[in-house]
Amino acid sequence: MTQHNHIDHPRLLHELRADLVAISEMATARINQDEADYGDAALGHPELTDLVTDSLAALLDAMAGHEYSLEPAHRAGRLKAERGIPLDSLLHAFRVVGLAFWEVIVERAQPEERPALPKLSTRVWATVDEYSIVAADTYRRTLVAGGDQPDQRLLLTLLDPDLPPAQRANLGKRMRLPAHGTFVVLVGEIRLAATGVTTVRTLLADDWITLATAATPVKLDHALRSARTRAGASKPFSDLGSAPAALDQARLAFRCLSPTDTGIHTYASSPARALIAANPALATDIFSDTLAAFDQLHPTDADALIQTALAWYELGGSTSAVGAHLHLHRNTVLHRLKRIEQLTGSVFAVPADAALLYLALQTRLLQPPGQRS
Repeated sequence: MTQHNHIDHPRLLHELRADLVAISEMATARINQDEADYGDAALGHPELTDLVTDSLAALLDAMAGHEYSLEPAHRAGRLKAERGIPLDSLLHAFRVVGLAFWEVIVERAQPEERPALPKLSTRVWATVDEYSIVAADTYRRTLVAGGDQPDQRLLLTLLDPDLPPAQRANLGKRMRLPAHGTFVVLVGEIRLAATGVTTVRTLLADDWITLATAATPVKLDHALRSARTRAGASKPFSDLGSAPAALDQARLAFRCLSPTDTGIHTYASSPARALIAANPALATDIFSDTLAAFDQLHPTDADALIQTALAWYELGGSTSAVGAHLHLHRNTVLHRLKRIEQLTGSVFAVPADAALLYLALQTRLLQPPGQRS
């Protein structure tokens, strides 16, 4: 690539180029500090330093208005795809290097050179952006075209929302996924072991992600219902282009599980919990008075009242059914419901009150025990 607008700052450029090795070491150290994915097992320090040095040399060429090479960006994308470093970490590393280099530029600029800094900043960050785009494209192409990459690494690429549709279809073939099947994305430490169900599992941002597929929705649903491990599941889908959105659904579904829940919670199976899990801080703030009413009770007493109220909702408001379900006398059920009304000011017979109380109780269930006052 070639830059056309000349910016006159030869002294600064000469000093930066003369000190390029030390600047590269500093930037590499910052990457290692910020990104755990760049450990020695993934990418050795000399290799990473070489990539940073070559990238900074290209930045210096861009600053001088000279032709600069994109080869370091291609090499970074290819090498990090082969080593299994996540794409987000690759792009973050370019930003870290750009920021570290710009800090050095600002620090070393003389007063007479400072008027050129705004134009210089534009040029530096435009080049960093171009490098990021080129590296990301090479990264994706490497994973899609490579013949010996583990399926778990390919899954990371499949979940990338920016992956072109044609590459996604090719990726599905390489992962031996059925062209016409039912898929679901799961979040949680779960392993499905069911006949006729194929799974691929990987770790992404501290979440265990599983892509499960079966020939029919019934077979996949049966496998999910038999699971006892806590996990969140997306809605079933048949087009691999839906995989990134399904990951978002599965993550939200996982947040809909209370600390004591087991099994798989499917996205949108509980709209109330989904709304709460999407913004738990807001829900806690809105229902703070109601939540505080239960928090002031002994935990055993509060749990008994909440259990009774939830059974009342589940069984359609029948106190007799609640009594039979919980092995309580009907009068005990009525007494507990009345206590809840006195504590919260909500009335079960008023639909709006009952609806808001239900949301408050679900908010409390999703709170970690240590978060309750």
